Amino acid sequence: MKRYIQIKGTKDGISISLSDVASIAELENGLIQHLKEQQTGIQDQKLAVQVHIGNRLFTEEEEQRIKAIIQENSQMEVKGFTSNVMTKQAAKKWKEAEQIFSLATVVRSGQVINVPGDLLLVGDINPGGAIRSTGNVYILGNVKGIIHAGIDGDKKAVVTGKFQYPSQIRIAGEIRSFDDEESKNKVEENILTAYLDDKNELMIDSLQILRKIRPEISNFQGGQ
Repeated sequence: MKRYIQIKGTKDGISISLSDVASIAELENGLIQHLKEQQTGIQDQKLAVQVHIGNRLFTEEEEQRIKAIIQENSQMEVKGFTSNVMTKQAAKKWKEAEQIFSLATVVRSGQVINVPGDLLLVGDINPGGAIRSTGNVYILGNVKGIIHAGIDGDKKAVVTGKFQYPSQIRIAGEIRSFDDEESKNKVEENILTAYLDDKNELMIDSLQILRKIRPEISNFQGGQ
């Protein structure tokens, strides 16, 4: 059963690889045997260990059992488990985060649109309307309502649109309102960009700033 277990040192600590063809019982027994034989060669201080489980997934209970065996039979502390596969739920979240949802509509007062990932809206957001997105929000129209990008805490999220009175822009936990007299008396004709700078301050600039602050956003660079 030891053949199902591989333990080696890395620059970051210890790596334990568990065969994905062995049963959980075989892995548990193999770990106990392997760790007991190596106890004399393990240092006194705690060593960080990553457990690699290959093309399989453990349940939370199985992870806890493996973790307990390692930590009770060695001076190693399990920092995490890694796998070559992901759960259906994780795959769904990853796919949603990579998508850009496109809508052509007017968001009216009282409407709230929630989007996983990025959103491209061709239309206006009226006062009292709101958009919430885990990613970036691109508006090809007038913004007079509320936009909250990066609602899960993504500080790299950006918002573009014609920000007008009395709009409110939120990115992660930061807020910028356009409800003052200057905004009330100004009709914004240009598409602007809202983003968080290095100090987590919500900044407003031209659309062209995207090239500098988010070069990876190639489809929404704007201008030359």
